[in-house]
Amino acid sequence: MNAIPVTWRIAAVALLAAVIPLVAPPYLSFQLTQMIGLALALLGLNVLVGWAGQVSLGQGAFFAMGAYGIAILMGMGWPWWLAFAAGTAVTTALGYLLGRPALRLELAYLALATFALALAVPQLLRYRKWEAYTGGAQGLPVSRPEPPAWAGVTADAWMYWLALLIATLMFIGVQRLRTGPQGLACLALRDHAVAAGACGVDVAAVKTKAFVLSAACASMGGSLYALNVQLVTPDSFTLFLSLTILIGLVVGGLGSLAGPVLGAAFIQFMPGVAEKLSTSAPWAIFGLAVLLVVFIAPKGLAGLPRQLAGKVR
Repeated sequence: MNAIPVTWRIAAVALLAAVIPLVAPPYLSFQLTQMIGLALALLGLNVLVGWAGQVSLGQGAFFAMGAYGIAILMGMGWPWWLAFAAGTAVTTALGYLLGRPALRLELAYLALATFALALAVPQLLRYRKWEAYTGGAQGLPVSRPEPPAWAGVTADAWMYWLALLIATLMFIGVQRLRTGPQGLACLALRDHAVAAGACGVDVAAVKTKAFVLSAACASMGGSLYALNVQLVTPDSFTLFLSLTILIGLVVGGLGSLAGPVLGAAFIQFMPGVAEKLSTSAPWAIFGLAVLLVVFIAPKGLAGLPRQLAGKVR
């Protein structure tokens, strides 16, 4: 019952956001496209952590797979949209192959397995025997989609609109999934795995589907990142990226649909704000901001309005 109004709200927000490139400087469109890519990665992690209750520290690895997938395929002459779809499909398949055995683990052991994945991927991208495909430490260039002549907009604005369209469709799809049987099974698994299994939920299948969807969203985010930056290097996808994505989800709000967007905005723009406040210790300012959010809004920025409304009542 709630899926239809939420769907329309997502579409309305997207329409309002589409106006931004027309009134804002091009660099802001570039930054917002980066934010959208991160929001997709956070959306996938939200499905796995916020809904299914599984712990993952490897989202940055799938983000990197999507970025390198589209870079490699476009380097072979594929159009961006076909490379985007194929790269997402390959990363999703890898997510299934990696997730099926990994999800037999629980809590800290699963976190350790995904932690190892996040550590391994940047090293594999530098592997000497694969340099012909990955570019090694130098990385690979990526061609950004050029706007058609009839659009009359900059390349930054066109890239932003493409990213916004893809993200809107994904957010609507995930929201509809959340209110369906699979979403309810995820929530049951998060609340009590044993009870969910006793009620007929296929725990292994639900975990795997959540992991696969999480990998697919991260791959899309990584592909958009590559198209926007026009260069992918191993140094862009270190373990720090996976940790930052997890921090963004907690700050934005676990389990909420708005959480990935707010968390992506936080990790995209907060480092710049921290740099302006203190050039000598920007990450100390960033860490302090995270602590303030955790203490002031335990349910994340998405839960802050409801928290304040409760106090007012």
